[in-house]
Amino acid sequence: MYRAPGPYAAWVRWLEAFGRGEDLPSAHLVAVGIELGPQMLERLSRHLAEAFHARQRRWSDALIRDQQMLLADPARAVTAIAVIMADARKRLGPLVALTTHPALPADLKESLTAALQETVRSSQQSLEDSARDAPAELRNAIRQNSLVPALARTAAARPSGGSPTRRRVILK
Repeated sequence: MYRAPGPYAAWVRWLEAFGRGEDLPSAHLVAVGIELGPQMLERLSRHLAEAFHARQRRWSDALIRDQQMLLADPARAVTAIAVIMADARKRLGPLVALTTHPALPADLKESLTAALQETVRSSQQSLEDSARDAPAELRNAIRQNSLVPALARTAAARPSGGSPTRRRVILK
C-alpha cells in the first residue's frame, strides 16, 4: 500500500478516491483541525466538499438510471422498485459514514449531514411525485421502501477500514 507523505496528502488521496466511488480504508486519516494550518484546512475543506458532491452526484445519477429502467418495463415496476430503493439505500452507506467520520470537526459533519439529508429527502419526494399518476401499488411501494431510513443509520455508520468494537466477556 502506498503511503502518502503527510496528513494533508493522505486526506487528498482518500478524498479523490471517494469522489470517484472507491471505498478505501480511512482509519489512517488524522483528525482535521487547525493544527493543519488555516490554508491547508481551507484547501482540505474544498477537497472534502468536491469529493462529497461528486459522490452524491454518482449516487443521484445511479438512482436516475435505475428509475429510467422502470420506465422500460412498467409491468415489473412494482416488484423492481423495492430492489432499486434497497440498492440506493446501500449506496448511501459511504456518504453517511463520511458524515460521521471521527476525524472530521463537528461543524463540518453537520454541514455534510444537512446536505445529504436534503439530497435524500428531495430524491424521495421526487420519486413520490413522479409516481403521482401511477397505480396505487407502485406509489405504496415507493413509500414503503423509502430512502430516508438510510439517514437514520448515521449513528451505526462506521468509516471504511475501521476496526469493530470488541468487548471482553468474562464468565464466572
